[in-house]
Amino acid sequence: MLIYEYAPGFLHAKSFVCDDSIAAVGTVNMDYRSLVHHFEDGLWIYGVSVTVRMRDSFLETESASAEIIAADAHLGIIERIFRDLVRVFAPLL
Repeated sequence: MLIYEYAPGFLHAKSFVCDDSIAAVGTVNMDYRSLVHHFEDGLWIYGVSVTVRMRDSFLETESASAEIIAADAHLGIIERIFRDLVRVFAPLL
């Protein structure tokens, strides 16, 4: 899996394109809480030209982004402890 950081700003888009013919865009996060508890929407797109424009938009965004490697994402001991403590409360959110 590759992770990219969009350097020019912030993106909150959730979209994918497959084989230039299938696409999806919406507010849905791919986690249990979003899929089951939140009322989020998504649009499934099939066989129309907008999928190619979505692909082109993604490639343009990717070219303005920097790949994050594992060494960049390393957490120190304090950050890991804090993350693990906060994770206890995640089911309540």
